[in-house]
Amino acid sequence: MNIRVKIQRSIDTAKSDVDKMKCPAATQDLKLNTKNRDAAIKEKHIQYGPLNVDEPGDYWKDIAEYWNTTENAAKKSLCGNCVAFDISPRMDGCMPGPVSDPDGRLGYCWMHHFKCHSARACRTWAKGGPIKTDDVSYKWQKKSKVDERCQKGYKTHPTRKTKKMYGKTYRNCVKADESKDPKTGTGKKPKGSGRRLYTDENPKDTVSVKFSTVKDIRDTLSKESFKSKSHKRQSQIINLIHQRVRVAKERTKDPTKKKNLMAAFKYITKRKEASKEKTKRMNKNRGKNE
Repeated sequence: MNIRVKIQRSIDTAKSDVDKMKCPAATQDLKLNTKNRDAAIKEKHIQYGPLNVDEPGDYWKDIAEYWNTTENAAKKSLCGNCVAFDISPRMDGCMPGPVSDPDGRLGYCWMHHFKCHSARACRTWAKGGPIKTDDVSYKWQKKSKVDERCQKGYKTHPTRKTKKMYGKTYRNCVKADESKDPKTGTGKKPKGSGRRLYTDENPKDTVSVKFSTVKDIRDTLSKESFKSKSHKRQSQIINLIHQRVRVAKERTKDPTKKKNLMAAFKYITKRKEASKEKTKRMNKNRGKNE
C-alpha cells in the first residue's frame, strides 16, 4: 500500500478518535445549554416540561391530548425512557456536576442538544431508551454530527444553516460581521443578510409596489417614483416584482387570485425581458463610444 495512503488513513483515524471523545458542546457551555433548553420549551412541536415536576399544572393533560392518549400513559413516556436520552458512563463524565436527585437524573438529549431530566418529557418522545452504553452514545453523536456551535467570531448562516463537504454535513459558519446589514446600502441584498431580494436601505430610493393583478403592476411601473429612477434601479424593481409574483402564484390556493397572478406573471415576464434587451443595447452602445 502507498505510504501516503497509510499516513492519511492514520491521520483520519486519529481525527475520528479525537472527535469521538468530545463531550457535546452543551454539556460544557451553560449559555448554549440554556439556549437549547429554552428553545425546546418554547417550540410548539417540542414543549419540553413540565417546568416543575412536583407542580406540573396542565402539562400532562395537554401532552396527553396531543398524543391522543390518557394522562397516565403520557406520564410513562418520559425523557428517562426516550431513545435519545443518553446516560452512558462517558456522558456522565461530561456532566459538570451531580447527575441524580430525588426526582430522577440528568442525561443528554441527542434530539435537541441539551441536558434534560429523566422525569420530564416532550412531544418528540420516542420509545427505545435510554442510551446506557458508550458505543451507542458514540453512534448517536456520529449520527447527529452537525457541530453544535461555530467558533468564536463566526455565526451560523441565517438561511443556509448547513453545508455538505465530502459526503458529510457540517454547520455553515460565516464571519459574524459578514451577516450584518449596512446602515446605508446599494439596493442589493447584503451578503449573508436575511433581507428579501433587492431591498434598499435608503427610503428615498424606495418604490412601493403592488402585484396582485396586471393593473397593479402597470400602475406601479407608471409611477413617477419609478420613472425617475435609473435603468439599473428600474431593472431591480422589475426583478423584485417578478420574484414576488412567481412565489405568490405558487402559494395561493384561491382560483381567482391564482388566475390574476398567472396573468400578472406573464405580463411582468415580458417587462423583464424588455428590460434585459434594453440593458444589452445600452451596453453595446457604451462599447461603441469607448
